[in-house]
Amino acid sequence: MKHITIALMTIFALLSTSAYASGDSSLIRYSSLESDQQFEQLPLSTDIEMHVNSVVSRVKVKQTFKNNSSEWLEGVYQFPLPEDAAVDTLNMHIGQRIIEGEVQEKQQAERTYQQAKNNGQRASIVHQTRANLFTTKLANIAPGESITIEIQFQSLVSVDSTHFSVRMPLGITPRYEPTGRVYEQSDNPQQTKPSAQSLPSEVSQFNHGTQSDRPVSLTVNLNPGFDLSLLESPYHKTHIQQHDDNYQVSLENPTQANRDFVLNWQPQLGQQPKVALFSEQHDNHNYHVLMMLPPTHTLVSENTQPREVIFVVDSSGSMSGESMQQAKAGLIFALSELGPQDRFNIIDFDHEARKLFPNAVENSPQTRQSATEFVNQLQADGGTEIASAVQLALDKPESELLRQVVFLTDGSIGNESQIFRLIENKLGNNRLFTVGIGSAPNSYFMNKAANFGRGTYTYIGSINEVRSQLQNLFKKLRHPALTDLQLTGAKSSTIDLHPKVLRDLYLGEPLFVSYRTEKDHAVSLKVSGKSDVYDWSSNIPVVVNGDDKGVAKLWARQKIASINSNFDLSYDDKRQQVIDTALDFQLVSDFTSLVAVDKTPARIREALKQLRLKNPLPKGFKSKHGYPQGGTIANLALFIGILALLLALAYQLMFNRRRKTFQHDNA
Repeated sequence: MKHITIALMTIFALLSTSAYASGDSSLIRYSSLESDQQFEQLPLSTDIEMHVNSVVSRVKVKQTFKNNSSEWLEGVYQFPLPEDAAVDTLNMHIGQRIIEGEVQEKQQAERTYQQAKNNGQRASIVHQTRANLFTTKLANIAPGESITIEIQFQSLVSVDSTHFSVRMPLGITPRYEPTGRVYEQSDNPQQTKPSAQSLPSEVSQFNHGTQSDRPVSLTVNLNPGFDLSLLESPYHKTHIQQHDDNYQVSLENPTQANRDFVLNWQPQLGQQPKVALFSEQHDNHNYHVLMMLPPTHTLVSENTQPREVIFVVDSSGSMSGESMQQAKAGLIFALSELGPQDRFNIIDFDHEARKLFPNAVENSPQTRQSATEFVNQLQADGGTEIASAVQLALDKPESELLRQVVFLTDGSIGNESQIFRLIENKLGNNRLFTVGIGSAPNSYFMNKAANFGRGTYTYIGSINEVRSQLQNLFKKLRHPALTDLQLTGAKSSTIDLHPKVLRDLYLGEPLFVSYRTEKDHAVSLKVSGKSDVYDWSSNIPVVVNGDDKGVAKLWARQKIASINSNFDLSYDDKRQQVIDTALDFQLVSDFTSLVAVDKTPARIREALKQLRLKNPLPKGFKSKHGYPQGGTIANLALFIGILALLLALAYQLMFNRRRKTFQHDNA
């Protein structure tokens, strides 16, 4: 019995230290194990070409796999794309030959790929693991062979005030997956099925390594439609060439896939477009993407009303390094931007959420000092249990003040759908704003959470941007411009609008909307909203014969996003609607994939080895122990493990000493 006790204590100790070494099973781990070897066997290079026309971007991504080993290989690689990316093309380049892919229902596409793989045929599949995360699999790469996978997608340019920008995500921040799953009720009350957006992330299968040699080259061909006063890439060194009204921006040298690429441009004074409308005919409908800039300077009152501002800061393990520095600097600056009549509170969260004050307090020198001291002592550790922070921030006592919640986080979570549902149910009269921190934040979560919260998303990519970006944010917080936005017309019943509910607009923000109308019918449309000064409305130009390629697919991508955001739909209904839309418009989605198969078998009898290529950690990411931390703080797990080992050893020594004494007494 004593030996059993010792064994159990030892096992417990080993398990505890193992949890410290590898992290909780519910979170994303990364390791440098075999990263160098795998990279040498199957190096990967990426070439990105972007064509930007006004506010629409067409992007081509080429991933080249080179087999340096003596074995036949299958490469598996996960990569990020913009959250609104409408992925519609897959080409497999084998020498001079190009194998075109087709969109199939996901399970069918996987069967097609596996059959080709087993038959020795070269095959590739691209599927969506999350709205902004995709996976490429490439089977039967011969020794010494290079194969290029080409992916194409359509997306929209971001517009804010007088600035335009495109973002190409290049890095993946390790995601935290909370314990348990979110389930949605099916039509059968006796059955539940996992939500399409809450399945465990496949990021866990793609360990991050210290090997950072994932070279990326990138070129942007920009036709802005107006003369520029500013053109810059804030995080990368670039070479810029101008040809008449077009600009070519390219990286000076191949970069590493460890931080997002951003390109900003600004029109010369007075050249800011007020309306941009793109249209395309597809089958029996016209498809439109509208960008409209309301004259917010006439819609905003000079008087600002008192507010209650709740700052929520992420202090989990994924925020370690530069992200935590940015968050602290951002919070301290945000406190200085509060007005004398405002009230505030701070909530920080890792595996649990904590309030600084029991309730929101007046903005005074004393309370700001207490808040500053609280912020300065924050350290990044623990899991990213953001749901508890959302609950704490939105479960509020009754207040007559305008209540605004500001989240500062990298969004490195895997349970996005759960959080969106929580925000929708708890929002009430609150407004929720997100601030993305770090070199590679989860922009899908940040944007979507802000949309559900009827707020905005602000990105801070470096410590130097904290002041300017938060100044712009606080201008918006002080001046909500338009609320209760609606799109109406003579045949409003025939307008298929996405998103269905238009969010509030803030100072300097444009209205972006995708909608569908009947073909060959000139529909007179009007957009309207309310401000604190007067009601505003504007007519939309009528377009019948549009030839802007890709607009229909952008609309379809927005429709799929609307379907996934509709929590009233059952899992089965949601799945079927997504599949129908994706197949009709030939798009990759939650339930459809692109697959390409070379008909000629290449591998006959040789064995096939699979390599899952590691992603480098985001630039500036620092973890004390080399991995993101989970629901049990790693230091605590280590302490428990060491303590258990010491107790086991002490017990063993005591037992041996007693045994020797017993033997001596009976000698």
